[in-house]
Amino acid sequence: MDQTLTRIRLITEELYLVRDELNKRAAIQPAELSSALFASDASNELVAFKAAVDELRQFLWHYLNEFLGKPENAIGDRLREYQMRRAAQLLMALSAAHPYQIKPHPLEAAAQDAIRLAESARASEK
Repeated sequence: MDQTLTRIRLITEELYLVRDELNKRAAIQPAELSSALFASDASNELVAFKAAVDELRQFLWHYLNEFLGKPENAIGDRLREYQMRRAAQLLMALSAAHPYQIKPHPLEAAAQDAIRLAESARASEK
């Protein structure tokens, strides 16, 4: 299992590097990136990559949901914490994206509370 976890760490790091590289190229050369990604060979690679990521995500979702069915596993708490933190971040991003909003949306306070709660739970674990 140690080898598998090491591979997962390495692949996760590599995925973040690919994301960062694409974001950087999109910011610097958006037209060139767009045309390069939609070229015939690149688009086939992009579709295959997306399919592999989607398939892995479905597998992990099923695996973690089955694994979380056991109350003695602490991974469920960590996954729910991540999901709450991610949902709170999305809610904050959505509320900030509304340019004509004068007063804070009620969900913004709830999102900020959820983030603080997740961060304090993580800090108390350490």
